[in-house]
Amino acid sequence: MKTKILLTLIFAVIVQFCFAQNHTLVDTNKMWSVLLINGANPYYKSTHFIKFQGDTIINDTMYKKVLKAEDEFHNNWELNGFIREDSTKKVYYKYIEENEEEIIYDFQVNINDTFYYYKPNLEPPGCLVVNGFDSIEINNYYRKVINLSCPDAPYITEKWIEGIGSTEGVIYSGYSLITGSDFVLLCFYENDTLSYIDSSYNECYYNTYDVIENIFVNSSFIIYPNPATQTINILFNNQQNRPYTFELYNYYGEIICKKKIINSTSFELSNISNGIYFYNIKDKRNFIIYRNKLIIIK
Repeated sequence: MKTKILLTLIFAVIVQFCFAQNHTLVDTNKMWSVLLINGANPYYKSTHFIKFQGDTIINDTMYKKVLKAEDEFHNNWELNGFIREDSTKKVYYKYIEENEEEIIYDFQVNINDTFYYYKPNLEPPGCLVVNGFDSIEINNYYRKVINLSCPDAPYITEKWIEGIGSTEGVIYSGYSLITGSDFVLLCFYENDTLSYIDSSYNECYYNTYDVIENIFVNSSFIIYPNPATQTINILFNNQQNRPYTFELYNYYGEIICKKKIINSTSFELSNISNGIYFYNIKDKRNFIIYRNKLIIIK
């Protein structure tokens, strides 16, 4: 009996030592590649990269800048938001256009704790509930894994890996509840070394963006006329007054026009030549929620 108790204590100490490693999430030596599979069109796939870089102070609070790149070699980074992690292993995210931050992780959660995710005009909000804990070995260290699922949609499951974040992507926990699309953490790099890759994939970058003309993650946007001549009109219901970004670009992927939109509006096209163009509408996380083709004929 004493031997059994001793072995149990030794095992507990080993586990505690392994999980006691300082697996912080917010670190400038890390990079994530995230795959999006559109819920309305599963043939549409796109990959982008996320990293944290540089300190910035907002309202007397220190954050790291969150950068995003959509090109395969992740050379073209743009600001996506701000992130911080406190001493209790809670992680907070602040969107560029909003004053308040949101908690996106709590690595000290308990069984049955609930995280709520809000979608405009959706009542009640979606949620993920902590079901249990597990572990995964990465780079010779065990990391804590938190298992979550959605009570109202049992097919939606997610894992939080300590120091890595959600298996849906580091800043996209719960986002499948909001958009209806699937997010996958393809790869995780630490100190420029590939440390994690989703076992269902063998690459860190997939893209069928160029061969799919339309995606409609949010079909509430109406953009007309098309073909257009001098102006285009954007109509949508935005009761929450959330900021969106409209991007118009040519066949070669060059940005022709980029504007912030909050309410229904119109854009002048007088300085844009005849031709076939494409446009994106991105939400506050800089994620594409609507894409289509625009023909301009004057």
